[in-house]
Amino acid sequence: MKQISGSQLTPNNLTEECIRVPKVYDWVFDAITTDTGIVLPDDCAAAVALAVSEGRTPLDVTCEVPEVSGFFPLDPLPDPNGNVSCTVSSRIERREIPVNGVLTDLAIVKVIFTIRPLVTILDSEGTILCQFRPTISESRRLVVCAPEPFTSQNVFCRIIDLDCETNFIETGVPDLGLQIALDICFEIQVEADVKLEVLAKFCFPRPNDIPIPGGGVCPPFEWPVQCGPDVFPRPNCDCQAFVDTDPLTTPTGIGITFAASLFEGLALLSGGFTTRLNAEICDNCNLTGSSVEWVVNDLGIGPTGTADQGFTFTATEINMPTCTTIPVTGITTMTVTGTGIVNFVDPSVANRDVTFTLTLVETPAGLLDIYAITLLDLAGAPLITLALGAGFVPDEDLIVQDCLTFPNIITP
Repeated sequence: MKQISGSQLTPNNLTEECIRVPKVYDWVFDAITTDTGIVLPDDCAAAVALAVSEGRTPLDVTCEVPEVSGFFPLDPLPDPNGNVSCTVSSRIERREIPVNGVLTDLAIVKVIFTIRPLVTILDSEGTILCQFRPTISESRRLVVCAPEPFTSQNVFCRIIDLDCETNFIETGVPDLGLQIALDICFEIQVEADVKLEVLAKFCFPRPNDIPIPGGGVCPPFEWPVQCGPDVFPRPNCDCQAFVDTDPLTTPTGIGITFAASLFEGLALLSGGFTTRLNAEICDNCNLTGSSVEWVVNDLGIGPTGTADQGFTFTATEINMPTCTTIPVTGITTMTVTGTGIVNFVDPSVANRDVTFTLTLVETPAGLLDIYAITLLDLAGAPLITLALGAGFVPDEDLIVQDCLTFPNIITP
């Protein structure tokens, strides 16, 4: 570098780097509830019996769970008092398990929870009769991605949150009958130290290209293969949407049509019904937890003798949505498909398993938004259709927006 007088700029250019990091092969968040009968220690049972004989009832029992660290720090220290623990059994069962219709090599692990809550028994005057810590153990089996040659040393368990409730006989007659219910929130994480080339690409050791006399040859090196995006990590959505409307009437000319097999094909005309849509698609840009509910209320202004054509559709499975944005107009459209069930108000009409296509249209600020939905039978023929038309949804009740994903960053 050429020497110049005064200060020089320090280069800070992007370069390829190989880093060593713990790679998360799977991450599961779950909860378990236990209900355990508790036997009182002898001294505690004697103190309770004395209080009952002296009429110091009703009794009260409190339960205090040990403190847990929550989600942070990422590497928590074990409880120094041994009052809470979460361990993974060394025995791992490996199976081929179908995931989205594809047989995948997965592992079944057993997690053991041990909790020692502080139980306090008080008489009617609030005097403590006794305190003790019963040991409560429970286990749970889970399916995780833990490819060969991973062992239980690669599977980490942590209790995130604990709650405790007591159930007992206040009079102490014929006994206290103490039961303790624990709500245990926990996470399981499968980890292995790997070397990655940013962005998120495995890197490999350099070859032994600086020879020394008598050097040997190393065998080929391979990292265990991730189980695939159907297991973990799941792909992010390209876009997300939220809809929460009151019952709305549609503009003139926009009605609901039925197949001939439903209500003899008689349509619901604009002004003769209300439509309410509640949907949350890809909150946090993650498909998990997405929901769709469509409620149509027949206002009963059709011909005399016409059956109530109202219904409620609830999605049971939702596929990854697609979105398009027209830059010039500022219109963003989401299309999402899936399966669900239609429950009809008229008890003589059988409920139906259906597939659906939902279209949400976010118009420029201030204009009314639009949605359309088609329910199809399992053969793919339309059963119920609310077609696209003029806007009728208040702008604040329907939101469609883009998700920033890795392809957005790395694709030129």
